Amino acid sequence: MSELHRFIIARNWMKSNEDFLTTWHAHVGYKLDLFKCLEKSKSVEQVAKECELNIALLERWVEVGIEVGHLKKGLAGKVKAKKKMVKYASADSPESVGILLREMMELHIPTLLKYPELLKTNERLTYLEDSFADIVAQTSTLLEKAAVPPILRWIKKEKPTSIIDLGCGYGGYLNSIHTKFPKIELHGVEINTELAAKANENLGKDVTISEGDMMEYIKNFQGKVDMVMAHNFLYYFPEDKRMDLFRNISNVMKKDGIVTFISPMMKAKYGQSFTSAFNAFMTAHENLYSLPTLDEIKENGKRVGLTLKDAKPLIKEGGWYLVTMKKMK
Repeated sequence: MSELHRFIIARNWMKSNEDFLTTWHAHVGYKLDLFKCLEKSKSVEQVAKECELNIALLERWVEVGIEVGHLKKGLAGKVKAKKKMVKYASADSPESVGILLREMMELHIPTLLKYPELLKTNERLTYLEDSFADIVAQTSTLLEKAAVPPILRWIKKEKPTSIIDLGCGYGGYLNSIHTKFPKIELHGVEINTELAAKANENLGKDVTISEGDMMEYIKNFQGKVDMVMAHNFLYYFPEDKRMDLFRNISNVMKKDGIVTFISPMMKAKYGQSFTSAFNAFMTAHENLYSLPTLDEIKENGKRVGLTLKDAKPLIKEGGWYLVTMKKMK
């Protein structure tokens, strides 16, 4: 009976790996733009020649794609990508989510696979921010689609005349705000040179983009603003340094100003499978830090005069929350 049970457990683990095959296949197709290449029916030999690919490996990829439902094979033996894969996993598609596959397969999963070694050696990896800045910035634009509407509602309600976006990336939030409320004075700061240059290119002269460290920027900012956006970076700060961040944010805000935080939240109602794995990824690096809890954000805010006004999930599956606080004094 124990051998039968062992077989059943092994079989269940094998079945669970089918989901990984789907993700792996989509990642390869996105990175090499194979779904776009196969938008029309082609033979494997034709694709290998056009894209300069190893034909034996391409054949295996095609076989997996047919089995997982990403590709279909015609009577003449030619292969064609399903429309959904062209739409959602082609680099030039406006509806593509393929960049999320790259972040998962090239950043998160390789780190988690190193866990046995890290556990035994007590060593930590170094997160190479410049190497992944573009990928992370692109995945952040997916989150923006969920975050922009509620942020615009807060702006309509609070009527700020000036806003700072800390770690503005490509400037997506600033662009959405400027389009809807062109009279608001907008400032963005981004430490990565290439992202800052891209934000300047995207936004033109109507929005001020500064390249540099966000902490130094808000310490030296002349004047005060009605709103600060602090999105997707709390985990870059050690827990004992987050208080300084909150204090500097509060210092640059006017009374009754608001600040919005976006982050995955530990100990929250939603998305704890993702957030616990994301927290494991953070802990594996010497220069990344634990995800916050809502209680931590509330306590840090309270100490610098910020009161919680709202905390709502943006993407429940990922545990991403939008937290809004107001400066009361």
